[in-house]
Amino acid sequence: MQEIDSKIALKEWAVTSGALGRGEQIFMLRKGGIREDGRHFKIEHDRFLLYPGLYHEGELLLKPENRRLLDEANGVDFSEKITFSVYCELVESIEIAEERQIRALDAFHIWSPEFPIKRFNWKPRHSLKLMIVRAYRLDDPVTVSVDSSYAGCRSWVVLSDSVELGKLTPALSDSEFRAQMDQIHSALSETAVIA
Repeated sequence: MQEIDSKIALKEWAVTSGALGRGEQIFMLRKGGIREDGRHFKIEHDRFLLYPGLYHEGELLLKPENRRLLDEANGVDFSEKITFSVYCELVESIEIAEERQIRALDAFHIWSPEFPIKRFNWKPRHSLKLMIVRAYRLDDPVTVSVDSSYAGCRSWVVLSDSVELGKLTPALSDSEFRAQMDQIHSALSETAVIA
């Protein structure tokens, strides 16, 4: 992959960012935030850094075998500085319109079964977006100061300065990534609408 830089970041739970960077899962689930336009999430970019953050009820959002992952963000203060360590390219977006589709994805993520269902049921008139991403680890993570414009409950952040990504290492090999994508497609109902 050629050297690129980025000013676009997508806010994501630090634990999920870590899992994506290690290839433990290859997707995110999005619906929106309080400060989104119309409170509805839109996929505005197909290449972006992951901007790590926290959920207060963290332990309950993970499967028991994955709760150790909370230690990675334990005691980290994201209010002053942010370290970018994962870069993503959107490969596919799938609209999830039925709860059984969410249940079919359980084997492919670190979260508790209840967490994605809670996201699905929030604002039920809107479908949930399954974003399959190819994640890359920055060989040299970049730490930047937090600007006040980054605050708030919204998904996309335009950084004050471009982040030099340097050398990137894929979280999964091409064949491993393709195999996971194929398994996810097989698990999903045929009623899923591929965007």
